[in-house]
Amino acid sequence: MKVFTPSQTSPSRERLWQIAGLESAEGIAVVTQIDNGLSGHVASLVMEWADITQSEFKRITGIPNTTFSRSIKHGFTPEQSEKIVRFIRILDRAVELFEGDKAAARRWLNEPVRGLNWKTPAELVASEAGAYEVMKMITRLEHGVYS
Repeated sequence: MKVFTPSQTSPSRERLWQIAGLESAEGIAVVTQIDNGLSGHVASLVMEWADITQSEFKRITGIPNTTFSRSIKHGFTPEQSEKIVRFIRILDRAVELFEGDKAAARRWLNEPVRGLNWKTPAELVASEAGAYEVMKMITRLEHGVYS
């Protein structure tokens, strides 16, 4: 079990949504960006920051192979953009849960979790309902509820 130890100086890290060029992680500003469709460059930035492959990104977001290459070049549809923002939120919160350790967050996303019916968080992120359950799990873990 992790023990929280407050430090005198809290290092500030740049959040994934900032790196991806989103105006905010939530609120009407991000809704507008989703409605306008994200550029293909956003996916590249997320994959680079998260150190994941294109096939992992497509699997986790649920964006089909057939449209992904075209979207990288010409921009994502609002539906695809919403999936990407959903993944950004989950990954950002997971990294926060693991105190900035991206590798630990990636491992957790790809390991079966008892509280998610032994599914991996990455399996669930592609749907809104699944992502909601992953976010609830992260919140429970942040508060020390290991179910």
